[in-house]
Amino acid sequence: MKGISGRNWFLLSEIIEPQKELKEKYGPLIAQLLANRNVDDRVLDTRLKNLLPYHLIPNIEHAVERIIKSIKKGERIIIYGDYDVDGITGSALLYDFLKKAGARVCCTLPTRQTGYGLRKDLVDTFAKYAQLLITVDNGTTAIEELKGSPIETVIIDHHNPHEELPHALIVNPKIDELTPNELKEISSVALCFYLVARLNKELNVDIDVRDYLYLTAIGTLADVMPLNPLNRILVSNGIRMLNYILAGGETTAYGIKVLLEGIGIKGEITSKDIAFSIAPRLNAPGRVSNPRIAMNLLLSKDINTARMWFKKVEEANQQRKYISDKAFEKAIYEASLQKERSFLVVRMGEWASGVAGIVAGRLSSLLSKPSAVFSVGKELATASVRGVEGINVYEGLKKLSHMYIKWGGHTSAAGITIRKDHMQTFETLVEQVFSQMEREEPRLYIDAPLDPARVDERVITALKSLEPYGEGFPQPIFVSPPLRIERVETINGRYILRTQHNITFVSYDTTLKNKWEELVGSVRRIAYSIDTKKGKLFHLVDVEELNGSG
Repeated sequence: MKGISGRNWFLLSEIIEPQKELKEKYGPLIAQLLANRNVDDRVLDTRLKNLLPYHLIPNIEHAVERIIKSIKKGERIIIYGDYDVDGITGSALLYDFLKKAGARVCCTLPTRQTGYGLRKDLVDTFAKYAQLLITVDNGTTAIEELKGSPIETVIIDHHNPHEELPHALIVNPKIDELTPNELKEISSVALCFYLVARLNKELNVDIDVRDYLYLTAIGTLADVMPLNPLNRILVSNGIRMLNYILAGGETTAYGIKVLLEGIGIKGEITSKDIAFSIAPRLNAPGRVSNPRIAMNLLLSKDINTARMWFKKVEEANQQRKYISDKAFEKAIYEASLQKERSFLVVRMGEWASGVAGIVAGRLSSLLSKPSAVFSVGKELATASVRGVEGINVYEGLKKLSHMYIKWGGHTSAAGITIRKDHMQTFETLVEQVFSQMEREEPRLYIDAPLDPARVDERVITALKSLEPYGEGFPQPIFVSPPLRIERVETINGRYILRTQHNITFVSYDTTLKNKWEELVGSVRRIAYSIDTKKGKLFHLVDVEELNGSG
């Protein structure tokens, strides 16, 4: 089977057989979904007592000792975070706890203009004002920046280390090969949660650290961490707290309360609400203005202050949308002049630096080619790179690492900084690299056949019981029986596909829009997911290709 998206369909229920015990205990649907994700029912037990113990995290005990020493001696502590949601939530969590624990602490965040991570001059400045520096979501690769550092530094980070480590106390699960894989896949905010839980036990502060779990959930999902058993525990409990706040439960988390009310989320909050509504808003100030706006919202101590900061967050979010659309228009024009290229390179001014990743993602999705969107300054050019299914952009870019001043990333996304006068050479070489890379056939994994006409409350309840969904534990995808497609419509940017039996599917995928009209009147199977908040709302994922056409 193949879809009009070009992806080959793999029906997992035909090749994976769930355990008999699972089917007897949970029924065939849940058993099949668990088996397809190669997990057992232990992932459904999200009690906090099942978290892996803190002592498995490298250097966490030493970090606790050093921070307690600073608190007791009255030393000044500076927290230096990051401008994305993981860095903001982690910094807010740690700052709030240390403040309540009596520490002399302040927090600062970089902007996209100043750039990610530490700088030598910044470290020297911090040393004039404080005796301890704590980095959150950065620092693991700050080897030169911390060489001969005049200030003691604790690094709380989850990024990949280089062969050499900086001169600091590094709390990063990835620096020790013996650390369990589950811990290697947690976010920086989750590391901060572990750290304050341990600090709280030592200091015996009148704080329930579980109150910070909503921050942990938001940062974990925003940073697209795999939903392994450990992350599922953190996220599940964090979402439970968000739902408590949304329902009017007593809380001092005024910022998130105002944010949830302002967004207007209906019903119970899901991981999807965090990924598509909450996280983008908290990310927006860091993209177009100053991430401090989002952190000030999260740290608001009364409802009126929270409303003021929420207004600024919303303004930043609207600005982010405007700049993204403007940048994408320019990007799509530049990309149209590169039809023969295997790797798209788009140049923008510094005004687009905050939305380069968004634009690169949209470009790659629409044109099915890896894309780099550069923000070009006077001397340096910084790019966000996004890949496509079947191509490992990290491995491709790695071959040109000698050109980069800074770089990092993973299979499907990366960030690089090069000298402005090296851009033409980069464009030539990166095309040579990627034109020779073989692309794996894109695949769509479908969980099981399911007639949408048979989706009822029992199915919805079963799907809800498996929340949260996300990286490594995806939203279930089903395939319908053959359905006659009656008509296709476009309403408010959504593509509506209506079939026999009055079944409706909704899609926002612009990459398929040129193939819609030829679907009308044909009989095809449809791959779809179910919106559990709206019951009978089906999100179209793909449509079966017929006779080699589509």
